[in-house]
Amino acid sequence: MKIFKILLVLSGLMPLALDLIAPACSAAESGSALIKIYTSAETAEFTSLAKETLAALAAGKSSEVVTKLTDLETAWDDKEKILRPKDDGTWTLIDKTLDKAISALRSSRKDLKKGQTALEDLLMRLDQTTKNEPNDIKK
Repeated sequence: MKIFKILLVLSGLMPLALDLIAPACSAAESGSALIKIYTSAETAEFTSLAKETLAALAAGKSSEVVTKLTDLETAWDDKEKILRPKDDGTWTLIDKTLDKAISALRSSRKDLKKGQTALEDLLMRLDQTTKNEPNDIKK
């Protein structure tokens, strides 16, 4: 199952698979309802970096995991002034999810499974909050 999830993430099919096999995060679980408030242009860098971090994790490249995770954290923090005002609750939920990955993967006592799960959750939440735009639809 672990390899299947990694392949889904790397192929870009994880969000579709999650829609099919798991219900969306409920308002009760997240503290606020997730709404599609971000454009794909706003979330593309985060999605790409999260996938790259998962790939490095799967390949056992721990220094690359830390580098990619730091790049992801920096990119997220750099966009806070743009993204957070759109919906504070949504931004905070994604931020806390990223914090879980950082805590699991950059601490002196790394928890690879917890970090992987947090990154997968991050990708799911980014997908749930990214608007489907006309030019995003593939024919």
